[in-house]
Amino acid sequence: MGLHVHVRCNCMAEGRAAPHPMPELLRFDENGGPYLAWEQGISETQWALHEQWSKKGCPHEDGYLVFKHLGNLGSIAHVRTHLKPLAQTHFPLLMEKVVYSGMHGGDSISAEQAGLLLKESRLLLDGTSDPDIRQFASDMIELCEASLATGNPIVF
Repeated sequence: MGLHVHVRCNCMAEGRAAPHPMPELLRFDENGGPYLAWEQGISETQWALHEQWSKKGCPHEDGYLVFKHLGNLGSIAHVRTHLKPLAQTHFPLLMEKVVYSGMHGGDSISAEQAGLLLKESRLLLDGTSDPDIRQFASDMIELCEASLATGNPIVF
């Protein structure tokens, strides 16, 4: 358990992946994830072919450019405690969108917000010698840079 986060690659959406077995049914969600146009009726065989392609269609594991385990409940609480004194002035996005809970899902941070989050993460990295906080900040920087490069959101 803990906080897992990812940014999807664009290989599939931009045609840099292996050809899809049913390109006429291929769609992409707001997070960049591939899915089949279900309204046309999907057979188990079609679904299986799509799932196989999704896992091996591009060189990134399961289509994730970056996938991170940011920490468990305790380690995220440690980051939150570290940020709290300067949260409003220096780390509002980290506090409100990332470490507000040590275990959340279904949330996302847009590529537009990733630029601001990148600034906060770099400030955090530069302002501490705590190895756990530094690792967290480094992971966030990698996620933000991937989001900015792809235009895809950071997804929890």
